[in-house]
Amino acid sequence: MDEQALEALVSEVEQAWNTHDMSRFAACFAEDADFVNVRGWWWRGRGEIELTHALLHETVFSDSLMELECAATKEVGSGVVVMHVKWHMVGHKLGGPEQTSEARTGIWSWVIRDRDGRLEIGVFP
Repeated sequence: MDEQALEALVSEVEQAWNTHDMSRFAACFAEDADFVNVRGWWWRGRGEIELTHALLHETVFSDSLMELECAATKEVGSGVVVMHVKWHMVGHKLGGPEQTSEARTGIWSWVIRDRDGRLEIGVFP
C-alpha cells in the first residue's frame, strides 16, 4: 500500500479532529467500521462513529487538539494494512467546562483497507 496515501489518511484524521468536523472525520472510516475508544466504548458503522463523535466534540472534546504520527505499518493481506499511530491530545475536558485534563498520549492500531483505490479505516483500534 502506498506510504504517501497512508500518511495522507493519518493527516486527514488529524485535521478533521482539530477542526471538529466529525462528518469529515467519519468519512475516513469504512461504512461498516468498528471503533473502540480508550474507555472501551464500541461504535459500529460510520454513522454511529460520526454521531457519537459529534456529540463528544460539542462537550468533552470541543477544545481538544490532536497530533498523530504513523509509527509503523504492516501489510497483513492483499490491500489490508495494520498501522500503529501515535497520538497526543491536549485540551479535552474532565469534570466541568473549566477543568481541562493533562495531555494524553497513546498508540492506536488501525486496520486499513483499500476499497476501490480509496483507503478507509475498517477497525479502530
